[in-house]
Amino acid sequence: MSDDPMVEEFFSEVNDKYYPQVMEGLEMLEGSNISEGIEILARPLHTIKGVTGFMAGFEPASHFTHKIEDFLKKVQAGEVVSSPENVTLLSRGVNMIFQVLEQLRDNDVDEEEQEEVLGLITAASSSGQTETETVGAGVSVEIQEDVTIVHVKDPRVHLELQYKPILSAIMGVEPGDRILLDLSEVLTFGSTAWGAVASMGTTFKIATCCLTADAKQTLYGWGFDSTIAVYPDRDTYFTTQ
Repeated sequence: MSDDPMVEEFFSEVNDKYYPQVMEGLEMLEGSNISEGIEILARPLHTIKGVTGFMAGFEPASHFTHKIEDFLKKVQAGEVVSSPENVTLLSRGVNMIFQVLEQLRDNDVDEEEQEEVLGLITAASSSGQTETETVGAGVSVEIQEDVTIVHVKDPRVHLELQYKPILSAIMGVEPGDRILLDLSEVLTFGSTAWGAVASMGTTFKIATCCLTADAKQTLYGWGFDSTIAVYPDRDTYFTTQ
């Protein structure tokens, strides 16, 4: 496989671009910056999964990366508790992606080790779920001074089932009307969720308030503040209108 120019170009990008990004994300995880670390890891892993899915002979790497990505999303969404053991397992799985790539390149695949890691991930996913956090808790909607306030109930908003109720609430408002997302009960708000909300910012006047430092960092880091106005709390929002 190593004689294929496409393969060589891919591995060049892996070494020069994706691997350094992944190492940065893993350092964040080890430093207990779980949410930020996962945000950094998500992009290169998603790319590796997609590219290897179209490379002849590297489909197993795409499959393995997909499993690791799923586990990463579950930890990110709070479906699996971010315990030291699970973070270590996640780091091991991410590192193994690069081992699998090299093994496929050299035609020397260790399937036993892959199965061991995937087995541990399956066990962690089924037994490591949090009991205190709900998934898909939805939203409540109220009207104040002609502003539709969407109070988000999920503590972590990353998956489609978590941000879809927000989009549905927005769609129930007349185009051009003002909308305020109250995130006072939200701990983390993922980039995909922010992107979905921001995509509606050209049709609706969307603002948000009561953001945690993590949720705010993700919003600003991805540039979504260009379509979503940010306020510290409800009172500040209404006094500035």
